[in-house]
Order: sequence, then structure tokens, then C-alpha cells
Amino acid sequence: MRVKGVVSRVESGYAWVDVSVAQGCGRCNEPGGCGGVNIARPLASSAQAVRVPNGIDARPGDEVGVVVEDGVPLRAALLAYALPVVGVLLGAAAGTAVAPVGGSVDLSAGIGAVAGGVMAFLLARGRSAWTRGAAPLRLERGSSSSEACGR
Repeated sequence: MRVKGVVSRVESGYAWVDVSVAQGCGRCNEPGGCGGVNIARPLASSAQAVRVPNGIDARPGDEVGVVVEDGVPLRAALLAYALPVVGVLLGAAAGTAVAPVGGSVDLSAGIGAVAGGVMAFLLARGRSAWTRGAAPLRLERGSSSSEACGR
């Protein structure tokens, strides 16, 4: 996906780009469109500043494109949602398996579920490139007349 933005400032090899959340591909809101931009609407204002590595030597005021490579949103969703759910389920199963005979199986399953969820969350957080300041974004010069998704 590619969104248009304007560089607001540059520092330490990064460009701060003001982008509009209302953008997306030209078909986002049409039947059969990607709809990818809609997921951000409840969580964000209409404009955001994004820190992107400045590999094109952009200057404040430059119009640029901020590109998110295909597959990055899916991997992020799996890391943020699927991994913790799997952790909760595996933790609950492990808690049930080690429950003492005659003891509370539900309590053991609950403790296992919480422990599995916390461990999965910490694993996902450690694997996230965003937490290390390496957002999977890149800049492109100018704004093109092609669709934002580049399709």
C-alpha cells in the first residue's frame, strides 16, 4: 500500500511524514476493494505523523509516498492476534494437563491460559520490528497518479 504525505521534519536519518488515514487504494471503499484503510479509522485521527527512514534524502515540505510492502499488514495481524490466542489455548491445555487429581481443573486451566497468553504477548512484542524502531516502511519521491496500492 502507498499513501501520500508531506515531510514535516527530518532528523537523525529519519523523515517525519504527515499522512492522511483517509487514504488507501482507489478501491478501498468499493465492493471488492481492499478495505485496508478502514481498520485504522476507529483508532486514529484523520492525519498522523509517521517516522520513516529517509533513504531518499527528503527535505521538509517535500511530497513523498510512504510505502508498506505487501504482506506486512497480514504478518502484523498474525503476530498481534493469532499468536496470543494460540498461547492462551496452549496454556489452558497445559494447565489442564498438570491439574492435580481431585483439584480444580478450571483453576489450573485458567492459570495456564493467563500464563500462555502473557508468554505469547511477550514473544510477539520481542519479534516486532516496530518495537526496535525499524518500521517496515519506505519513502518514495513525489506523488504519482497511480493508485495508492500500486496495483
